[in-house]
Amino acid sequence: MKYRILLATTALFTMHFASAQQTAKQAYAITGATKGSFVWTEVKLIDLSTGEVVQSIYDNKQSNNSTVTNARSGKAVTLKDGNGNVAVDKLPFSTFSAACAFDKQHNRLYYTPMAVPELRYIDLDSKTSSIAYFEGEAFGVAKDLKDEANHITRMAIAVDGQGYAISNDGNHFIKFTTGRKPVITDLGPLQDDPANGGISIHTKPASWGGDMVADALGNLYVISASRYVFKIDISTRVATFVKVIDGIPATFTTNGAAVVADDKLIVSSANVVEGYYEVDMREWKGSLLPNKGNVFNASDLANGQLAFESSRTTTIPAFISREALRNDKIALYPNPVVKDMFRVSFNTEAGNYNVQLVDLSGRLVVQKIVSVGYEGQVAEITLPTKLSKGMYLVKVLDNAKKKVYADKLMVAAD
Repeated sequence: MKYRILLATTALFTMHFASAQQTAKQAYAITGATKGSFVWTEVKLIDLSTGEVVQSIYDNKQSNNSTVTNARSGKAVTLKDGNGNVAVDKLPFSTFSAACAFDKQHNRLYYTPMAVPELRYIDLDSKTSSIAYFEGEAFGVAKDLKDEANHITRMAIAVDGQGYAISNDGNHFIKFTTGRKPVITDLGPLQDDPANGGISIHTKPASWGGDMVADALGNLYVISASRYVFKIDISTRVATFVKVIDGIPATFTTNGAAVVADDKLIVSSANVVEGYYEVDMREWKGSLLPNKGNVFNASDLANGQLAFESSRTTTIPAFISREALRNDKIALYPNPVVKDMFRVSFNTEAGNYNVQLVDLSGRLVVQKIVSVGYEGQVAEITLPTKLSKGMYLVKVLDNAKKKVYADKLMVAAD
């Protein structure tokens, strides 16, 4: 049974999360207590167009009651060590954080402390202050605050509804599903596109730090602290260098990023308070936004919006709507798919499953029988050559031919 814990040395949340209605240019920000502070232990909802704080989500100076629980069991997290002292790594933001992602489907703000390899989230639907930890489940390999290469500093929720995070050095590309029974998977290192010309997703001067956003076409974009932009293909883990953002001074490190329009994002700096910059994602050029004075510097931003929404098909045929069946134990990715295959992961009981791809007329395009023998097993389904782009339906049937999962899949042009 959950019980409330007095956090005498940490912050607590405001009590009315549901009252914060986000506009297009609002985002959750990891900040310090005051403008110019470099202690990343606060969470605020900020209007990026003005720099004003809309709502305080986590205030590290207040002393109040909060529910801190294990994300799996719901049991209270023990904040003290064997000697009765508060364990620093158990406090919500005591080791700072530079990575968060807003899951709008479940109204959660996921984050991870820099020196603690653990995924956590703030439950924004809770009527009381509530944080959940995925205790004992590796989320990267960072050992302490000095282990800079392994800090997780980029995180986003992609178009498939799942979370992705990247270590500074690009050697840990981590996926976490966001359903009822989340699965955390380290997908391994990102790969440099051979066309990058020596600019690497792994090197400190170009690619470390910053933030990550997602688009509606199945891609992720890393905006590094030094303003370098890399486009990440989720299915292949290939990082393609795009451009260095123009129009932003070198003293402005781009630490936070949030999409605010179809082809626009706003970036914040961890060390500059003079304002935020709006960036055109087609030209990758920034312009300073007007403000009423100094703004909160921020180590990360998140608002759940996707770039290039106008470029994908949004109309869902009626039969797909009828067929749709969610199942937290089965996940489909990447979605949209732009290569020659898609994947289905199973956290189900062992057995045989039939994965089917169906077109808009209901015609079976391809199917594959998958023999599932363990949780987390992934099946790869190859698309037919010259398959027309557009919307399809993926269905999964169990051994009794009962439909246990169905969702739409976009096949996009490469």
